[in-house]
Amino acid sequence: MKILLINPPQTFFPGSDPPAANLPLGLMYIAAVLDKAGYETEILDAFMTDVPFRKNGDTTEVGMPYEMIKEEIQKRKPDIVGIANPFTTQIEHAIRVADIVKEVDQSILTVVGGPHVTVVPTEFLEETKNVDIVAIGEGEYTMLDIVKFFEGKKKIDDVQGVAQRINKKVKLNAPRPFNKNLDELPYPAYHLIDMEKYLNPTTIEYRSFQSNALSMITSRGCPFNCVFCAVHLHMGKTFRAHSVEYVVGHIEYLVNKYHVKTIYFEDDNLTFDIKRFEAICDKIIEKNIKFQWETPNGVRADYLTLELLKKMKKTGCQSVFVGIESGDQYVLDNIIHKDLKLKKVIKFAKRCKKIGLKTGAFYIIGFPGETKETMMNTVKFALMLKRKYDVGMHLLFATPSYGTRLHEECTNKGYVRGELTPRAFAEVRQTWGLPLIETENFTATDVKEIAMWAIKEYRKISIINYIKYPRKTLKSVMNQPNLVGKFIKNLQSK
Repeated sequence: MKILLINPPQTFFPGSDPPAANLPLGLMYIAAVLDKAGYETEILDAFMTDVPFRKNGDTTEVGMPYEMIKEEIQKRKPDIVGIANPFTTQIEHAIRVADIVKEVDQSILTVVGGPHVTVVPTEFLEETKNVDIVAIGEGEYTMLDIVKFFEGKKKIDDVQGVAQRINKKVKLNAPRPFNKNLDELPYPAYHLIDMEKYLNPTTIEYRSFQSNALSMITSRGCPFNCVFCAVHLHMGKTFRAHSVEYVVGHIEYLVNKYHVKTIYFEDDNLTFDIKRFEAICDKIIEKNIKFQWETPNGVRADYLTLELLKKMKKTGCQSVFVGIESGDQYVLDNIIHKDLKLKKVIKFAKRCKKIGLKTGAFYIIGFPGETKETMMNTVKFALMLKRKYDVGMHLLFATPSYGTRLHEECTNKGYVRGELTPRAFAEVRQTWGLPLIETENFTATDVKEIAMWAIKEYRKISIINYIKYPRKTLKSVMNQPNLVGKFIKNLQSK
């Protein structure tokens, strides 16, 4: 028996950054568990390919064309196909790949997993005809049980964490408890993907922050309660983490075997267990592991002491991104429900500037209950942090993602502007896009105008900083060659 796991191609919409070469970690963990259990498993990485990008109207298709995917399926002859879907914006590709599988052979069992189908499994199966099973939540042991079902060693009704179609009706099985011991998992199946392409993605047009850079996840789950976040539904509220020994061993494995120079820790809560995180730093220092690392998903600004920040820098930390969300304390407390005090954010910014550690922050505007005044408070707070402490501003529009309390409120109160299509979800994340939320307090245009004003002011501050600190600018250019283009673009946009 053979299992084929497919990472589908993706569509990039106008205004998107060039596609980033991100490891399909979900599939790689599933493949590692199946491989360990003795099953023949392959990964078809249809996204990461040297096939030229293709224009489709105003969008760009990245990855294998569908006809090539069909040829690969025919050649590999799988019994089960598992299809990844990391984003709602790309759900149509997962559906199309399932259709292709059934065109090749109706007897092949098709399984789709990922955040989108986890949140809306019933609706998804009702709207598709060629997906047999949806894997809900963590997929490693769910997929292993699905394989055992296919072998006749387990009844499908006994497989936890799936939605199945029975006589054209969808049935939700009992939920699967979240894996409490993550150290049971083997390292992701790096041997089943083309690591050379991920480590040198610019050779096939893909963007990467640096060469020899990879992503890693050391923990799962989020105990916090932000209104806009759906991670609870996919990974649960309980924080679960790999041990210090597992994490450091994993880092050593990547550095020694694949010569990785930079690791992006993609955890939702890398520093939640502060003792564990500090112990990881201590072990890296003790073993003298040489690599750089960053936190692109963001960490808690209020968890990081000066001593810990110094230790982070010593271990190779190049930048720290934090989730601030709002610069208005009332909005943080009563609308977003994020347990964070802005005074502590300022302390964090001061500490990072003191030790010379690069920082960036995520902000979101346009929540129901906000006003134009509270949104202006956020952007003014962001600009203040940039001006005083050089904290990078990453400004986003509030997005009613499926399964969130924000989505529930917006749909119940009629705040959603237009349809929540994959394209709409993609475009709202673009600087030029219009927000999806309008209330009695603001229009989408109001929110967009505030964002455009903030970006214009931010660029002015950035240009001043480039000129004011030439040595720092030169160092940044050496580390990030694309910064020159950004600098020129900022000058042209002024």
